Amino acid sequence: MGDAGDITLASYEAGANLYAARPYVMGEAMARYLARIAKLVEGGTILELGSGPGRDAEYLETFGVSVTRTDGALAFVEMMRAQGFTAEVLDMRTEQFNGTYDAVVANAVLLHLRRDEFEVVARKSRGVVSVEGLLAFTVKKGDGTSWSNAKLGLPRHYTYWQDSQLRQVLGSTGWETLSIETVVGSTADWLFVIARAN
Repeated sequence: MGDAGDITLASYEAGANLYAARPYVMGEAMARYLARIAKLVEGGTILELGSGPGRDAEYLETFGVSVTRTDGALAFVEMMRAQGFTAEVLDMRTEQFNGTYDAVVANAVLLHLRRDEFEVVARKSRGVVSVEGLLAFTVKKGDGTSWSNAKLGLPRHYTYWQDSQLRQVLGSTGWETLSIETVVGSTADWLFVIARAN
């Protein structure tokens, strides 16, 4: 079996159209969370990691922020470009982040990273935000790791996190945790996190 991240990325590459075609309604907790991020940024700039079909970016932009869309899967990037958006391929695990932003946002993306990869991405994110810039992300709450074929029928790898673990890693990579909200999910609870550069 190959690297968990590579397998997961290949699943998104192959399943992008199926993923985008699934019926989607943004939940109230997510809508509030993204609105809070936009308010904290106040019309600023956001680097989005793992934009997927671009739904979160479109919602964030209704609040007057500017979102730079990226994804590790070329299929998603081409999908967003076909809709008229600028989007770039970015493998957050191995590639450098460029530019300066008011926030880095990653919804349901960093949960696919190993813990050491998560730390690397947190450090790289810290390097591209302005003074008191934000890192906002969601991960699944729990312990250990797992594989799932749900939704795509293809294997995706997950790393689960506890509040205390996130606070420790964020603190060691240049972030002050502002809030961690537990949100009940259908198969697992989620942690909605907002941190500020310190």
